[in-house]
Amino acid sequence: MSGSVEHNFIVGIFGENIEHNKLIGQALGAPGTKSDIQFYNRLDAELNQVFCALTPLDYPDKIKPFLQTLVLTNIHVLVIDLNIGLNSIIGELIVGMDLFHQLFNTKDLVVISGINKNNEWKLIDFKEEFKKILDTTSLKDAEIFDIKTKEDYTLLKKKIIEIHLQTQELNTEINGITKILIDHAFPVKGIGTVILGIVKEGKVNTGQMLELTGYDGPSKKVIIRSIQKHDRDFKMAVKGDRVGLALKGNISADEISRDNILINQGLYKSEHQIKARVFINPSYKPKNNVVKPGNGIQYNALVDLKSTPFKFINGEEILPGSSGIVIMKFDKLVYHNGSGLKGIITDLNRFDNKLRIIGYFNQLSN
Repeated sequence: MSGSVEHNFIVGIFGENIEHNKLIGQALGAPGTKSDIQFYNRLDAELNQVFCALTPLDYPDKIKPFLQTLVLTNIHVLVIDLNIGLNSIIGELIVGMDLFHQLFNTKDLVVISGINKNNEWKLIDFKEEFKKILDTTSLKDAEIFDIKTKEDYTLLKKKIIEIHLQTQELNTEINGITKILIDHAFPVKGIGTVILGIVKEGKVNTGQMLELTGYDGPSKKVIIRSIQKHDRDFKMAVKGDRVGLALKGNISADEISRDNILINQGLYKSEHQIKARVFINPSYKPKNNVVKPGNGIQYNALVDLKSTPFKFINGEEILPGSSGIVIMKFDKLVYHNGSGLKGIITDLNRFDNKLRIIGYFNQLSN
């Protein structure tokens, strides 16, 4: 592989065995920022490639870090411990990855871990059984990769590179839009407020003025004081880059959360109530087996990294596995660039072996 072009690999690692997730993360990078999501980062000088891997630490107890990791990443790796096998946790992970593949064309890979001389006899049958499950989803073309030895972690890294480069999008500005998702913010002595995040759309330049939006009140204007990528200074970052941005403006780190996004001034539109087409997952079991607008039940929507409670206040009744047109009313303002809202509908309750990913929605123009 040519080392002349530096690519960025933003990888989500999902599985029930958190120790196996960490081993894969460490194969891709050194442990970095840690909260409810663990980041692993590496500038691989030999390959001239940049890796940023994320794994949610509070899952399956909490679903939000899993969904936010899906949002932040564009290559999704499902890790199945052969000693544990298939269960409702793996089922929920598949549903989430399937939704994001359909909505955002993410790339997917399945890793079988925990293989040893005592259980490898069941590997072939297990993979055949699991392939039948994948065939019922949009993940049916995902490759299944075995990890048995230390060398397999290196092969896995090469497989991730291969998947990414086969589908590499050009890092070009799209319709003049700049959009940066923020995952962490903190103060740095002598510099001020710094945010960590991923450039989801377009590009960002030093000296550029952007809006920090996501508040129920007015957006805040900030200037990009400096840009870092893996401890290196740059004048510009583009779509797909993991960045640290020093902000100039009247803003403190404790005013910034994952509800916020950095965007172009005056471009984004806020919504409090929308008309949307809603799809309900066929495996979700609603009360009385139907999602009925106007019954007062509260759900949660995830738009980018922002989560907000909402209710269906009017519209069609929707059976699992089908879609309908409804009116959604959000508790918090949510934002889009003029193309309409698109998001995930979820239940934020603690895991109790029931699917919490309810479905998704797309805003309609009228």
